[in-house]
Amino acid sequence: MSNRFNAWKEKQILFVSGKGGVGKSLVAAGLAHDLAKAGKRVLLAEIGETSYYKDFWNLPSIGHEPVRHPDGFDIALWSGETSLREYVLFYLKMERLYSLFFENKVMRSLVNVAPGLSEIAILGKITSGIRKVGPPLPYDTIIVDSFATGHALALLQAPKGMMEAIKFGPMGHHSREMDKAIKDPKLTGYIVVTLLEELPVTESLEFNQTLKTELGVQVDVVANKILEMPVALTEIDQIANGQGEPAPDLQEFSRYLEKTERRQEKYMQTLKESGVDVVTVPLIFSSEPKVLVQATGEALRNG
Repeated sequence: MSNRFNAWKEKQILFVSGKGGVGKSLVAAGLAHDLAKAGKRVLLAEIGETSYYKDFWNLPSIGHEPVRHPDGFDIALWSGETSLREYVLFYLKMERLYSLFFENKVMRSLVNVAPGLSEIAILGKITSGIRKVGPPLPYDTIIVDSFATGHALALLQAPKGMMEAIKFGPMGHHSREMDKAIKDPKLTGYIVVTLLEELPVTESLEFNQTLKTELGVQVDVVANKILEMPVALTEIDQIANGQGEPAPDLQEFSRYLEKTERRQEKYMQTLKESGVDVVTVPLIFSSEPKVLVQATGEALRNG
């Protein structure tokens, strides 16, 4: 096992983020698969209103309450509304009171526009096990398939904003406890997924810098969909430059490989120079969910 995978095994919460389209959900699923194989009780928690994994695995439904996946981990979908509902019901203990205050049009409108309230509700659910608040979460590790990097920052910055706005009472107390939990490197880890391309790498490093500045935490980077070269770059160069009079199609393909390899080398060097730890996942030539998840998990475990 890699040093990074061993470190991830020790975390109670792992946030997985990244620019849209880089494959963060597949990385989160691969990590859940292999942590479960390693004997951990794992929950893969999607954040948002709709489930990616429902269609990916062709499951009947995924909701707020965890459901079991055949590979040995649980899956749930946590939104701001469902998390807030659970939190309020836990304290009020009465469904009718919740309905009275939160299911009328005026209150729903206020809840929807309240700054940071949805993020606080979600983060409260994610950290509830650590803080021993609300229904028990019987897991060793919660892997959070989080928002894309911009919205993920808003999620992680929400407790600080709420602490500054509400200094006393339950909300202020819970916000301070959430902030403490997400800043504790023994409890919480952060993974940002990127492609070795300019915009995803730039966004990943900006995400890392913001978390270092505001939370004092370090991000691990997963470089996804690495095209592994079939031959040495020197041989590719020779074919791309026409040595040996290769067929036109082969020469064109070699030029593509040469360009891709040099781009990958450039942005891998950019990541390493920034000081982040990088784990690589190869481009997997399959459309089968089982193959994709197992291969991604294996790469994360050994990378």
